[in-house]
Amino acid sequence: MSTRTSLLFAVALTGSVLVGCGDSATSLAGDRVARGAAACLPGEPVAKAERKVYTFFGGTGAQSRVERAIRPDGSETLSSETRRSRADSGQGTSAGGALPAGGVLREYAELDPSGRLVYADVSLSDAAGVVKRMILDPQHGAALLRRAGSASGFARLPIGEATIYAPVSSIVTPVAAWVARRAALAAPSVRMFDEGTAESHAVLSDQLVVEDGHDTFVVLGDAALSVDDEFITSLPLGDAAAATACEEGGSGASAPWRSG
Repeated sequence: MSTRTSLLFAVALTGSVLVGCGDSATSLAGDRVARGAAACLPGEPVAKAERKVYTFFGGTGAQSRVERAIRPDGSETLSSETRRSRADSGQGTSAGGALPAGGVLREYAELDPSGRLVYADVSLSDAAGVVKRMILDPQHGAALLRRAGSASGFARLPIGEATIYAPVSSIVTPVAAWVARRAALAAPSVRMFDEGTAESHAVLSDQLVVEDGHDTFVVLGDAALSVDDEFITSLPLGDAAAATACEEGGSGASAPWRSG
């Protein structure tokens, strides 16, 4: 049994604090992303990765910032934080959709060169601390779940199938959508894991990603998120409000939502 599999079983049995590869769900720092990619994804050095940063702004006050490290072989890591804007931080739960006061939704995901999910760490926190956390290790068929006030729980994932995860709140994030987009390109069907039920079910890729002749959309829950070959281009961030995104340091030439 590998070291990480042993760790997952140990944490599930003891209810200890969850730890993941690089523990990158707790930070957006670029060096954490680099360390996580180097530790968990085989292949070319992460130093050769192309770095991109995107910021999405929602009409209800929520915003999401995503850091990506894309390697020449097509593997990548994504790290994000979704939170309310400072202006809306005191307006109750509706201002940021499903985010509570002081709430932050953190995500870290690793994708292999084919686009399949290798590892994911997703947590939702409020002002008091972590409310719930989910760690997925599809390579070893393991999912570890934690909720505040409850013991950690363990669930199994199908091994060898492209895996995605359902949104852990009513907010559909850029990272969750991109994981779904790449998985749909990698396999004719995927397994969607739901942390609420601790179960997964099959979804046909052509039902997950649809085209209308002009645009391409990722469909997660009740949300349809537009996407191009580069990344997610727009999505709702609470209360079905359209969000726009800005690629930091970009030229703005590739898509109308990107700005330099």
